[in-house]
Amino acid sequence: MNWNTQVETNLKCRNVLAIEVPLIERLNAIATLYTLGLTWSLPTYLWNLTIAGIDRIESIHPLSLQEFTQFQGNSLSRVIQAISFIRDYPESGLFILENLQALINSQATSLLEQEELKAWIIDTLCSLSLTQNKYLILLDIKEIGLPQALTSIIPTIALPLPDAQQLQELLQQIYPNLDDETNAKLQLVCAGLTIEEIKVGAKRAAAVNNPDVATSLLDYKIERLKTLGLDFIPKPNVSDFGGMDRIKTGIEEVRTEFLPVARRYKIPFPKGWLLAGVPGTGKTFASQICAQILGFPLINVGADVVKSGGAAFLKRLLMRIEACSPAVCFFDEFDKFFSADQVTGEDSQSKQILGILLTWLQEKRSPTFVIATLNRLDALPPELTRAGRFDKIYYVGFPQAIERKEIFQLHASKFDPRWKFDETCPLSHEEWMILLGKTQNFTGAEIRALVESAAKKVFHSLYESFGSQLEEIESPPPIHIGLEQLLEQRKEFTSLYSRDTERVLAMENRAKYVAKPASSPDESQFSPPLTSYWGDHQPID
Repeated sequence: MNWNTQVETNLKCRNVLAIEVPLIERLNAIATLYTLGLTWSLPTYLWNLTIAGIDRIESIHPLSLQEFTQFQGNSLSRVIQAISFIRDYPESGLFILENLQALINSQATSLLEQEELKAWIIDTLCSLSLTQNKYLILLDIKEIGLPQALTSIIPTIALPLPDAQQLQELLQQIYPNLDDETNAKLQLVCAGLTIEEIKVGAKRAAAVNNPDVATSLLDYKIERLKTLGLDFIPKPNVSDFGGMDRIKTGIEEVRTEFLPVARRYKIPFPKGWLLAGVPGTGKTFASQICAQILGFPLINVGADVVKSGGAAFLKRLLMRIEACSPAVCFFDEFDKFFSADQVTGEDSQSKQILGILLTWLQEKRSPTFVIATLNRLDALPPELTRAGRFDKIYYVGFPQAIERKEIFQLHASKFDPRWKFDETCPLSHEEWMILLGKTQNFTGAEIRALVESAAKKVFHSLYESFGSQLEEIESPPPIHIGLEQLLEQRKEFTSLYSRDTERVLAMENRAKYVAKPASSPDESQFSPPLTSYWGDHQPID
């Protein structure tokens, strides 16, 4: 059932309907309702706060309004007069009240005034149910939604994003000479945008005279979704991360489960993962690499934006993300979505956000993979960790010895190519054991900072020796990083584990029986030997 038919069907069943549309689609929504009025041989009327009374819509392109009646008083008084007029008006008609939802939910409206508005709407609804050919549409271009007290008696429908068929037809209208392959490519680019947004993006591409329409539309899409609170995180400049072998194995399995052949075997789409662990252990970076392995864009949902926008706003964001699928939906600092208001201590909004997420995670059927990261598992509502929400919960702890070695090589090789391979690495086995012992319980971020500090130190030393000649030398001397430089910088570092041991251990202990370790036990030659209470070395089974 398309949106126009959905509007018509709901109005036939009930005389009052709430419609949510983005601001950019306002005129299209009014045009749909005006066309419906013409089909039913009904006049269409419009009220909003900029109109002194109620105006009759004479035409749409351009929008032409004819004054029908006037009201006096302040904004609240004019709203009540408009509702009262519609209730008592003896003739047929289709009446559009614009942004009444925002007025009801406004902080500037007192609780008593809100209840008064609700009472007027309920009274009008009862009156309209006894009449024929008189309809009330509550058009919500701020997409705030009705109060809970009204949602049970007034149906709400939202403008859906265009499907593949609509995208194909729209792009064919905008670019009549497109071949099928280019049309299909542009459909993927435009997925997640409304019809009017696509038109604006196409106009912008034409205005800048960019022959690469797909790139121009994609740039516009990224900018547009960013204004809504969705950030497309760029691909990292490396294709691997140190350690976390179970995550690497797991993401390859996820990639296979997204293949079309998995549907032939009735394998459902993967839902997502929860990554818990202390700050700096590489959860966000691992998420970026996972998205790269899947070949999906990584779309970040900001906690602050969702908290300020509320549950209805989150619902629209998730709809946008699903329209962009296949995609990785990324929730960083996931526990922030459910924290209570610091001023009032209330968590009613957090409960609504939780309800939206629980339903979406449980019922999601699109190729959208969710990765959520957080520090403390116990900060999450327990409903989110039960079976059926996330496929796996991983604990990303401090990198083990072999993993720290990989992380050192990963970051040091950017400055000193000798570190890229074991055969050319400047450290002997004994030196590796010293370095790894000195950096036990270091996070990946701390190792990266350590390497960068050592590289900067070497660079400053070279600059002191050669000065501005470094810019003129055809083959400048390379940066060589060795054990000495790294240990020198190690003295300047105080790790998170050393600063906050008790809190870090508490995080690990709480996650131990809930989450699966992201890394297998270290059985490499670099693993420190197990030591008994008396200092004896124990063999590794």
